[in-house]
Amino acid sequence: MIAAPTVIQQIFVQKIISLDQSAASVVQNVPDAMATEIPSSSLVFSGPVDISKINKKTWTGEQAAMFFESLGETDFDTEELNPTVLQGFTCNTVRKMKKKRVRGLIHSCRPRKGRAKVKLEETQLTCMYNQLKGNLSQDFADYPSDMLIYLNIKDVQGANCRSYFTALGAADFTVASSVLNKDSGLFSEAQNCLGISGVKLNGGDVEVLGNMVCTLDSSYIENSDSLILEKLKVCKDLSASQVAAMEKLLQSGKTKYGDVTTWNAKTLVDLGELPLYLTENFWGKFKSKTKKRFLKTFMPKQRKKKVRKSKLKKLFKHISARKTKRGADCTVGSITQVTVSDNAFPFGYDLTQFNLCLDIPVLKDRLDSICQKVDDNDFQTVILRKLNEAYPLGVPEEQVQLLGSVSRVATLNDISKWTITKVDTLAALLKTEDGSWEAAQSKAIITKYLETPGNSLGTTEINSIDSNLCSLDISSAGENQARQHQKFQTFEFSVMFNEQKKVPV
Repeated sequence: MIAAPTVIQQIFVQKIISLDQSAASVVQNVPDAMATEIPSSSLVFSGPVDISKINKKTWTGEQAAMFFESLGETDFDTEELNPTVLQGFTCNTVRKMKKKRVRGLIHSCRPRKGRAKVKLEETQLTCMYNQLKGNLSQDFADYPSDMLIYLNIKDVQGANCRSYFTALGAADFTVASSVLNKDSGLFSEAQNCLGISGVKLNGGDVEVLGNMVCTLDSSYIENSDSLILEKLKVCKDLSASQVAAMEKLLQSGKTKYGDVTTWNAKTLVDLGELPLYLTENFWGKFKSKTKKRFLKTFMPKQRKKKVRKSKLKKLFKHISARKTKRGADCTVGSITQVTVSDNAFPFGYDLTQFNLCLDIPVLKDRLDSICQKVDDNDFQTVILRKLNEAYPLGVPEEQVQLLGSVSRVATLNDISKWTITKVDTLAALLKTEDGSWEAAQSKAIITKYLETPGNSLGTTEINSIDSNLCSLDISSAGENQARQHQKFQTFEFSVMFNEQKKVPV
């Protein structure tokens, strides 16, 4: 069941909840590995929470917020709470707790070695800071690193500014709203504290700044100590100008990666996550054989971490950049089951060769693997075209469920040839990790599902559709189905409105 599609797990959890709907029983009965599929409304406790049972499961922030207030009624060691439980901290959920308990919960969210980071949003972090105002110690490592972004520099005693920026260096600077302009303000304060002038940062400065280097412009990256490359490895994203500066620094030969002429497969491995962003200016320094060997291990790791498809598409473009040779024959090698099982696939094929070398029988037999590994938009278009050739009367439902991100390049005409009758198929097509849909496309998919007699927009469908529901209009599913859809929407809005009044914020 753990390996089943999310929609199947949701149905399974709903069946368990129907046996006993009390929050205590729900937590007891639903398997730990499926806890994230419990509806938040089923986690409203009428009394104290059994911390031992809560703490065994993994939760979303929304779920944790539903029962977090109940933690104030229970005696327990805040240090023992798992990171996903601590995600439920909000000003509303701690409003009835004693100040000592609140400070203890905030302290428990600090970075700890060998323990996952507590994921907190801006509203939670500013709430924590406000709860601590007037009672802040100068031991900044005792606080969540992300919360330190919101400290007023006046809270930091001059003699302790270095320790403050050292602790702040572990923060995720993407949590702060851009309108607050925290990046430039904090860096300016860091310059004053560390005595930084100009755009050249020494190794000590880079070490203290830590993750703040992710916010610096290209001039600092290009001119600073090469240690900055190690710090850039943890950045969630890098701009084109930052990447260009990084490549210039690498190609200077003044980093631990040595002269360009000495680069090899080990160089790529040692660069960590940076190859995900590097361009053909970098990749052109490596032989095709070396790149292919690297991709065999690098790509599975990226897919396991669910790296955004847009990043994988860019990587494939840059690493495969070369002139396309005209021709009418497959010269690189026919795509076989063995070829597809290679983790580096489809590296080595340009668009022309991919089209010529991919035969329909192999596509039908290995559609799942091919769709998982092909991220390039043009290659994906070839897959859909050949799939339409393979199934001229319409693509079967089992095949549609395997499309993944390939589905996102589909035209309305392509979608019209798909069979979509099961909620599993609907959920598979609308998975957010595979990319967003244009409104017209998502509308066509949902409408096609609703055209099947007996299908309607129930709770499971709504959960699967998520924000794509906005693409529908009253006429999209026919007059009879539209009335049913409208009736459900009215009911669903009422339920959400009533539940919203109970949800801590």
